[in-house]
Amino acid sequence: MPLRISTTDGGASHGNPFVGPIVATAHVKVDVSDMSAYEVDANGYLKPGVPLKQDGNLVGSGTFVFGVTVESVKIATGNTDTILDAITVDPFVTVATICQVSQDIIEDTLGRALTADELAGFDVAGSKVSLIRT
Repeated sequence: MPLRISTTDGGASHGNPFVGPIVATAHVKVDVSDMSAYEVDANGYLKPGVPLKQDGNLVGSGTFVFGVTVESVKIATGNTDTILDAITVDPFVTVATICQVSQDIIEDTLGRALTADELAGFDVAGSKVSLIRT
């Protein structure tokens, strides 16, 4: 049974997407305006397992997954587009850059399937994040 990652204010708890050790981490400045209710929970916490590029944006076409968020981090007061777009100071968060993650747990945590760009981003040269597919 996977461990759970929970918030400190009694909010949602999220599954731990990591399978095995996290070998390396990095701090990334997250572009909060790029996030949505899929990546941020109702309490304003960035969810664990969100695939990000090195510049802190979500993974897009032709880009590799630099890392996935390690833990729930409070980045806003909620998760509506209005709230997330109003954030003026983008926070730094820890991402695992060399690790193995579960596609099932990430998709369960995000509440959606990984996009084609995100799936491809795990296989693009440069990514050291291994996705265990279902």
